[in-house]
Amino acid sequence: MSSPPEHLEPSQPTQPPLTYNCTPFQISSQHAADLYQSGTKLWTPENLKSIESQLTSSLTLAFFTVQRLDGSIVRFQNPMFGVQKPIWKPRVKFQEYWHLVRSQPDGPAEIYNCTYLIEWINQTRQNYEGPIRIARELLESGRKRWEESQICSAFVSRFRGLLIKSEQEDRAAKKVTKLICFGLGDLNFKPQDWWRIQNNAKEKEERQLETSLIEGSVIHHAVALTMANVIRSCAKQGDEKLRLLTQDPQYSAETKLLLQELGFEVVGDHGAGGFAELDDESVVFSAFAKAPVNQIIADIARPVAIICPRKTGADTYNQFSKPQADAESPRTRQMWKEYDNWDFLPLSETLQTEGSLDRFAIYTGIKG
Repeated sequence: MSSPPEHLEPSQPTQPPLTYNCTPFQISSQHAADLYQSGTKLWTPENLKSIESQLTSSLTLAFFTVQRLDGSIVRFQNPMFGVQKPIWKPRVKFQEYWHLVRSQPDGPAEIYNCTYLIEWINQTRQNYEGPIRIARELLESGRKRWEESQICSAFVSRFRGLLIKSEQEDRAAKKVTKLICFGLGDLNFKPQDWWRIQNNAKEKEERQLETSLIEGSVIHHAVALTMANVIRSCAKQGDEKLRLLTQDPQYSAETKLLLQELGFEVVGDHGAGGFAELDDESVVFSAFAKAPVNQIIADIARPVAIICPRKTGADTYNQFSKPQADAESPRTRQMWKEYDNWDFLPLSETLQTEGSLDRFAIYTGIKG
């Protein structure tokens, strides 16, 4: 038997190349990385406004239109189209940098280059449980406790000083027209049954009140109101009136009403509209939003100040090797180089437990 030829001439027929370990996500992720490195934005105010508007009109739209990173369009069927009393609420689910280039999303290849998707949240349990009857009283008492604390006094002094310092050092410093809050937490949140079972199994003196689960949210909103007062105190005569905006898709109807009475504008009911409000004349307060807040900021604006959990260098992946909700990225790393950072000044053990304020920092004073 003759031995096979050492090589095939170009004119000879060949078998198709194997596609072993050559996946659609490899191709998609490389394309996303190329676009990202070329400066393509993952999000723009226009596409964020568009998806928020579409989800607001979900009862009358047969499908939703989403723009991919490369500008192409994909349509998603709307399962709640024409439903009169839907039990499912649509919400934006962001696919940030790492989902595009490293962590393959769950779903078909057509969604790989989408920087946001639509998820559906079942509302039946929340509707069944109802609101916390004393939410208003809890917010009022928490706000009073915060305003009378040492940490509040220290924060007010530092925050006002930083705003004044930024203006003195930069003659072109922007005035502040918006305080935009993200992920401050629902004030009517109730625990799951598993929490109640575990709590009831404890000794009586060790049991927690169910309302303890909203203590952090109470403090975050109290802090936001203080920030608004400080910014207003630094405003010059003739400056535009400060808008106090807050976005958290988990807000209940009762929480929205309560916050509106306190002067908040509740925006982005579906998780995108608040980000479209970002600009260079805003201050951002981001608590623990389930969204890539800092990546979106990096694409859209350079706020006067950003108050958020301090960057530790371990802000990308969790213990399950999945991207964190507000993961750092190459653009956020570059953005932080433009800002100075300062401690939030946690002094009260009780308050830092309630709101995790010991984990926060103030990023301000954009460098030249």
